[in-house]
Amino acid sequence: MRRHATLIGLLLGAMACLGMPATATAAGPAESGATAAQDGASWVGTWSAAANGGVSDSGYAGYTIRNLVHTSLGGGRVRVKLSNAFGTKPVLFAHSTVGLQRLPGNAAIAPGTLRDLTFGGSRAVTVPAGAEIYSDPVDLPLGDSADLFVTTFTPDPSGPVTYHDLGVTTSYYSTDGTDHAADLTAGGLPSTTGAWHYVTEVDVAPASAQAGAVVTLGDSITDGYQSTPGADHRWPDLLSARLRAHEGPAAGFGVLNAGISGNRVLLDGAGVRATARLDRDVLQRAGARTVIVLEGINDIQQTPHQLDPNQIIAGLHQIADRAHAAGLRVLGGTILPFEGWGTYDASEEAARQGVNDWIRTSGVFDAVVDFDAAIRDPADPHRMLPRYDSGDHLHPGDVGYQAMADTVDLAALGHPGPVHPAPPVPPRRSLTVAVAPQQTVAIAGRAADVAFTSRAFVQAPGTVHGTLDVALDGVHRQKAFSVISQGRYAQLDLTDDVPVPASTAPGTHDVTFTIRTDDGRTATAVATLDVERMGCAQADDACALDLGGAYDRDSIASAAHPDDGNFDGLGWSYAAETLPAAGPAVLAGTPFTFPTGADGALNSVTAHGQSLPLPGLRAGGLRVLGAASGGAVDDVATVTYTDGSTASVPVHFSDWAAGPQAGEDVAVAAPYRYRAGAGRDGPAVDVYARTIPLDPARTVRSITLPDQSRLKLFALTLQQTH
Repeated sequence: MRRHATLIGLLLGAMACLGMPATATAAGPAESGATAAQDGASWVGTWSAAANGGVSDSGYAGYTIRNLVHTSLGGGRVRVKLSNAFGTKPVLFAHSTVGLQRLPGNAAIAPGTLRDLTFGGSRAVTVPAGAEIYSDPVDLPLGDSADLFVTTFTPDPSGPVTYHDLGVTTSYYSTDGTDHAADLTAGGLPSTTGAWHYVTEVDVAPASAQAGAVVTLGDSITDGYQSTPGADHRWPDLLSARLRAHEGPAAGFGVLNAGISGNRVLLDGAGVRATARLDRDVLQRAGARTVIVLEGINDIQQTPHQLDPNQIIAGLHQIADRAHAAGLRVLGGTILPFEGWGTYDASEEAARQGVNDWIRTSGVFDAVVDFDAAIRDPADPHRMLPRYDSGDHLHPGDVGYQAMADTVDLAALGHPGPVHPAPPVPPRRSLTVAVAPQQTVAIAGRAADVAFTSRAFVQAPGTVHGTLDVALDGVHRQKAFSVISQGRYAQLDLTDDVPVPASTAPGTHDVTFTIRTDDGRTATAVATLDVERMGCAQADDACALDLGGAYDRDSIASAAHPDDGNFDGLGWSYAAETLPAAGPAVLAGTPFTFPTGADGALNSVTAHGQSLPLPGLRAGGLRVLGAASGGAVDDVATVTYTDGSTASVPVHFSDWAAGPQAGEDVAVAAPYRYRAGAGRDGPAVDVYARTIPLDPARTVRSITLPDQSRLKLFALTLQQTH
């Protein structure tokens, strides 16, 4: 195959020398993969989209399309794959370019980053129907999280245009017949689209020879349906963000999205069925080392309904076997709950449970990603937890996608190198247990409890009796249970308060859940408990918290690097020199611990529904330092006390450029801000301080922020009572 690929490269080069446009060959799967290595480079995918069909019978004659893609792995050289996989006629790409986006929400290209693409040395290339082609490599340094434009100009009519219809981002195009592929400005590309056309893969030559890629094979949930457009909040994007912050064995992975909305395991329809598109969308991706499979819900809930789990299982088994045979590590994702969706009924739920039981217990996969256990509502495990639900009861929202990304055990991804361990021996058991995802507890000199929900599925009829054993640091607690099976599977949900003594050392602790049935079956699951000792700087009756571990965003830029931060998601940031220095500062009459404004540092907390632990103190109020963007935020947070009680409290914050509301103090008045790519910019902006009321008679444990990503917090201070 390497010899064949070299011949293709020589042919394209010879045609270029004669002044002829290059023509791609209609390579088969193995040939396409071989062509990927024609220049001897070690390529790894940094972005991909699975083409789901063709649009427009006559093609896009005279169109310039500027596709916006978001990278997951950096490198010094780039190549692009253009696809005519769903075309019925050849398509001429007369001019194609790559370049970094200058500013969010704009088609302009950053100066100095535009590169022409060639194919076998020729700027023009004709790709036959059904074929795909890699460009020649170009030198273009890319970061691990860059916004890259891939622009194509197609002057002539053709057959259907290969595309991916759900981009969840904004790309740009023109139809005036003029080649705008090399335009640095946005004026020639006035129209927008949410789809990606022609481009299906971007690869980099990474700095490390050990880099690799994890491919996420799935449906609309993997495709990011219902995530915030333009925010890159699909769960694979959020997994990529975790990997970028990771220093373990999987740190060298890029993440490639192979999700197609509506896709099924067994039937074509919304794209080619998963078993048939595995080669093109997974096995042929450059540097692929691991695949995470999350498919099956559409087989169950779409017409015709597939209610026999064994049929779906057979398809998933085939995917796993073929991926293993290609040397990939394979992770199986459990199907998410969907009670409340329009088609949902008991027979569909039984099919879902049957597939999930097999995923968890068959041993076919190298590891299991239990998305179901992470997303479902402990009070009703057939549905999503409401805060994770986008509202349609089938697709998560941004917070749910984050929970999915957090569920992936990075160690289970393996090493980026091409080593594939032997599949584990399938265990023989008929009892499975899942536990809620890791939780964080604050310890402040007093005992605390944390509630875990363990969920078991017992494959047995009738009534099942047994014992739940929960162990933390060698201390065991046991409780008896009984459950009546309503069919093939009995579902058991047990919530237990695990006592965490004040003497528990800070750090990571395993909580082991063991369920034993009276007829001798045993299953165990382990949850991770992160114990923190939340401290604060005392100043009279104020407890100023250090939020360093919770910061997730850089909202402050400097004069030397005005594009360093991004407070509002559009490229504007606070100016570091207009803010207090890092450390203790009295603002609006309250002592706070202000974050650093150093370039590259995280310094604000984005409100996305997460819980922040608080010191175990009695306080009459919580002073919050923050601001909103894109308009004021008017929402509620939830305060949790150590006795288990909760209270909803108002959270009101003004837009940083709009001035304070009633009850809001200006803590910092900044005369200007910075704009990425432009430097110093108006108008004046503020940081505000507000007081959230607390019950002074109770001891506070945590605060759960609203799901309002426009709100960022810089510091918290408890106003103590004695």
